[in-house]
Amino acid sequence: MKFSRISPQKTRLVADMVRGKKVEEALNILRFTNKKGAHVINKLLKSAVANAEVKNVEEPEILTIEKIWVCQGPAYRRQMPRARGRANVLRRPTSHITIVVKEDMQAKEEAAARQAALEAKRAKKKAAKKAAAPKKEDKKEASSKEKVVKKGEAKAPAKTASAKKAAAPGATESEEGKKAKKTGGKSADTKEG
Repeated sequence: MKFSRISPQKTRLVADMVRGKKVEEALNILRFTNKKGAHVINKLLKSAVANAEVKNVEEPEILTIEKIWVCQGPAYRRQMPRARGRANVLRRPTSHITIVVKEDMQAKEEAAARQAALEAKRAKKKAAKKAAAPKKEDKKEASSKEKVVKKGEAKAPAKTASAKKAAAPGATESEEGKKAKKTGGKSADTKEG
């Protein structure tokens, strides 16, 4: 940024705070620094990150401030009227601020390694799901076969009432006992004589 209306001495104080830092960390420092130079450098740093994105930087989060320097620009001279027709000269200094951002190669490699690890985990999960999927289908087929068998069992016991009596001997004894109670304790099978 050229011809910024701030003294280079004041701006260098802020520039020294963020030199060599990661972009995110520098933005946080600048956001909470109560100086005019912090506001100017914050805007310039955001612009530098946007330029890096346009120039096909893959991840702006891994950018670092490689270099930052502040040079003195021309000083505007203004006059302040004083007593007896005199004038004092007021100097309004300007600054030329330069920021160079660079990709942190170590951070880039770490990010690539993390991404590869995530991809490997996802591939394992997909493989596990594919391996588990046939088991689910087998379970579905087995449960459908069991349903068919259960339906067949439900149809087989449907017999006539007389067949049920013959099949269940306990049921016939209880019926005979009921008849004996009605006839006065005598069984129909017993012979009196």
